[in-house]
Amino acid sequence: MTNPDRMTRRTVVRAAGLATATAALAGCIDESSVDDPDDADDAGSQPSDGQASEPDETDDEDQSNGDEAADDTEAAPPRIELRGELDGWRGLAPAGLEGDVNPTLTLEVGRTYRLGWTEGDGLGHNIEIRDADDTVVDDLSTPVTQKPGEEQWLEFEATEEMAAYVCKPHESNMRGEISVETPVNPGSDSSDDEESAEGQEVRIEPGTRVEFRAQTVEWEGIAPAPVEGVPNPTLVLEDGETYELGWTEGDGSEHNIEIRNADDEVVDGLSTELASEDEPTDQVLAFEASAEMAAYACAPHVSHMQGEIRIEGATPE
Repeated sequence: MTNPDRMTRRTVVRAAGLATATAALAGCIDESSVDDPDDADDAGSQPSDGQASEPDETDDEDQSNGDEAADDTEAAPPRIELRGELDGWRGLAPAGLEGDVNPTLTLEVGRTYRLGWTEGDGLGHNIEIRDADDTVVDDLSTPVTQKPGEEQWLEFEATEEMAAYVCKPHESNMRGEISVETPVNPGSDSSDDEESAEGQEVRIEPGTRVEFRAQTVEWEGIAPAPVEGVPNPTLVLEDGETYELGWTEGDGSEHNIEIRNADDEVVDGLSTELASEDEPTDQVLAFEASAEMAAYACAPHVSHMQGEIRIEGATPE
């Protein structure tokens, strides 16, 4: 079912850590944040982690707790949200599949996802995940209902046997493919260089067209020369100046490019449609730089294909 060397040309949903998810799982308490009773007894010169009297230790504890909270947020699985209709499943979220009918879900083996439907047409539907023999995988099936709720969500770890998501009462129409793939990793010979170059700041001259090569593991700079070969470079732009930004080469998987603000929302509709061509012609955005711009991203692969935008010269509000 998978091909590690080539990603499929389908509507892609692989957004681990998507900030656009409308809800997160309940956070788990890290056992490391619970005070050790032995530390509590030794209250003289060794204060407990949770009640440190020394300012430096308190700062360290606060920072540690903040890191744990961030880890909990990052651990929330991406949500794939659908609308159940007799003529097919319609994509609602993430943005990369919005409006698509029975979109193919390209998942990463071993990652956890949430798949479900939150809107319907008044008919009875359910959702289940099946293998190539049309057998339900690991009891991943919900009850039939006309009013979807929390029970219509499936949380699962993607495995290679998964082949389709289906509504049992209407499986002839409400059926979409699942493709589970092994992520492509950068070559070991260049991994150290790529790690050090990741997010490198590059100042872009006004009027410049910035071009990328779209890969599921990263954006790779093509032009201008300062971004060439740099993965997910940080683009330093001047407020009020015009630029072009897009991808002109791909890896065969479906990608788009969009500009987002600090809240992970698309700015001024600056988002392209999904495309899978090796050399697309409609994946370039023309825009005027503004202070709200914070990042550029590929919606289906936002966990890996995202770089920062820094705006200079903006007037503080």
